[in-house]
Amino acid sequence: MRVAVLGASRNTGKAFVEQAIEKDIQITVLARSPEKLPFTEEQLSKIRVIKGDALVKEDVAKTIVGADIVICSLGAKIEGLSISGDIGVEEAGIKNIIEAIKEANAVTAPRLIMISSTGVNGNYDVPYVFRPFYSYLLAKPHQHKQVAESAIKASGLPYTLVRPALLTSGKLTKTYRADVGVCGYTVSRSDVAHFVLEQCVLENKFINASPSIAY
Repeated sequence: MRVAVLGASRNTGKAFVEQAIEKDIQITVLARSPEKLPFTEEQLSKIRVIKGDALVKEDVAKTIVGADIVICSLGAKIEGLSISGDIGVEEAGIKNIIEAIKEANAVTAPRLIMISSTGVNGNYDVPYVFRPFYSYLLAKPHQHKQVAESAIKASGLPYTLVRPALLTSGKLTKTYRADVGVCGYTVSRSDVAHFVLEQCVLENKFINASPSIAY
């Protein structure tokens, strides 16, 4: 199986790549600065690296050639009460991915998996105590995620929109809950990566669905 990953340099994307190469999945990543990728030499020997930018469609097209699945783990960096990085990058990145897939005109289009967030499509999957926090701090990032989600749904491509609860840097536990409508407080990036790998990629579950994941 061949999987292309955009957003592999940190967080959930990084965790997914680390776990996926242990399953002998062929991984291609897009990176603006390949020399800064946070992987060991042994790990890098199992990864195909494309130097480029998710905001450049030609670079995205090179990355996804021949992929069975494309994973988008792009997004702003959220630490505590601060947001930094490329706010809205997932919206532009998804646009480029969709256009690149359609222009490639492959016999079988790859499935597109986006790492989104709970609270993007209403508060049904956000605990009451967290809703003011989501409405205040995450309103702008979620607007971009919502646009990206809508573009994916309208594209006609097979997809999965993974909506994690508030992300942490905790350890891999494999004891999370994941399904459409799951409501919870937090989940580690490692566990989100595990869910994407094991259930969405290897078991081929949640096609054209939007599962939430939390403890």
